[in-house]
Amino acid sequence: MENPRILVVDDELGPREALRMILRDEYEVVTADNGKQALDYLDVSEFDLVILDIRMPDINGIELLAEVKKKAPETEVVMITAYASVDTATNALRNGALDYLIKPFDCSSVKEVVEKGLSRRTTSTAIRNRLNELQVVNDSLKEEIERAYNNIQKHYLETVRSLVAAIDAKDSYTKGHQERVAMFTMILGEEMGLSAMEMDLLQQAAILHDIGKIGVPEHILRKPSTLTFEEFKVIKQHPVIGAEIISPVEFLKEAVPIVLHHHEKFDGTGYPEGIKGLQIPCSARIIAVADAIDAMLSQRPYAPAKTVEQVREQLRLCSGTQFDPKIAETALKIDLPSRRLNY
Repeated sequence: MENPRILVVDDELGPREALRMILRDEYEVVTADNGKQALDYLDVSEFDLVILDIRMPDINGIELLAEVKKKAPETEVVMITAYASVDTATNALRNGALDYLIKPFDCSSVKEVVEKGLSRRTTSTAIRNRLNELQVVNDSLKEEIERAYNNIQKHYLETVRSLVAAIDAKDSYTKGHQERVAMFTMILGEEMGLSAMEMDLLQQAAILHDIGKIGVPEHILRKPSTLTFEEFKVIKQHPVIGAEIISPVEFLKEAVPIVLHHHEKFDGTGYPEGIKGLQIPCSARIIAVADAIDAMLSQRPYAPAKTVEQVREQLRLCSGTQFDPKIAETALKIDLPSRRLNY
């Protein structure tokens, strides 16, 4: 193993050589007689410890200390002074020096200070290496977590698609409805300037908004005529059922209130809780508009598909009652024939 390398910087030959003689048996000692030469050495070589004089003609010790710490932050520095004072010590320590030696040198004091400096250097290097190792482990764990998360997301999306397919199988008249609502919801969200995080949540909730229809009897979902009061009561439970289905899934918890409230109306006459205005989550208000547009543009057993202009007229009429006025206004600005996607 190589001996630790020490750089001694002093413009006076006597102290410089004295330190070299004291340390040469145990360490590799390089000497410099001015600050510029010391900095040149530091540009091409690495040192474990630098011992430098405070008073030098070209660059004083405190200025050189700052340069050393800039070039090699982990290199320990010991200052040399011909006199001891609180100000000298404080200034040196404040600027990153480990300790200081007083001329003329005491051999044991020199060795003690050097050993202390090298010990701290070894400890610092070990800590840095350990941190680097931990960073590598941390990066590896991040990759594993990301792979696991992506795997969970993949299975989650597959499960959602299966559930959506199950709804489509129960209610053939609304086949593809959830995907269409999700696509139009994303257009509205983009037009409204939602953040990427808000858009992700909006898409999740839109895909899942009618998931609760799994719990509605098929004869009600498929009924070609007007629902009775009792049948409509059953239908109105599907947002509650949907919220209950997804609530145990941790990463869907933010979508729960959106699914629960997507049939609320801006004036408070909706269901299941009859909340109104800004009490309704923003994403639920967006889905309500997209949901209604898809329903109006779709051919249903109990109602023929409306024209685009008829849909626009309904958006105007129901703005402020069924729909959030700002979201209805946004929908009216969109060219429905070119933006409605797979209707």
